[in-house]
Amino acid sequence: MKKLSILVLLFIAIIGLSSCEGDQGEPGINILGSTAEFTVDFNNSNEFYYEFADDGIEVFESDAVLVYRSEEYIDDSSGPIDVWKQMPQTVYFDNGDQLVYNFDHTFFDVRIFLDGDIDLNTISTEYYQNQLFRVVVVPSDFANDPNNNLETYSDLLNEINQQGYQIEQIN
Repeated sequence: MKKLSILVLLFIAIIGLSSCEGDQGEPGINILGSTAEFTVDFNNSNEFYYEFADDGIEVFESDAVLVYRSEEYIDDSSGPIDVWKQMPQTVYFDNGDQLVYNFDHTFFDVRIFLDGDIDLNTISTEYYQNQLFRVVVVPSDFANDPNNNLETYSDLLNEINQQGYQIEQIN
């Protein structure tokens, strides 16, 4: 009889604990990170750098900051589609000169700048005017996973979608 009462108590405890649920958050929302998109005109007066600081994006110590530049676009019947490449990016000119699109960041801002062994005042405006960038903040575990391809923004979105995550667009 004593064994039976222990088994009944054990059975009740197992059923009771298996029906417990913690806070699951909002259904269908699993935000992996944040992204912001903006256009920059570099020039001599801003020393060919731009500082992006947005209160809508929160960066934690455990986050990775990725920056993509729209290198070109593809014509489509629904409109142009941007082709995003991860920075830093180097442009090689026929004469051997190099132009580098690069960035650095803190918890508060992202600084995007032009660098290289070329006189920036001599290059065509197509390289520094109307440049489109995306800043993406994701957990560093995700960014450092060697199985995740983050080379282009499309690759990043593929990885996020395959793993069932979403990314929040900051306007």
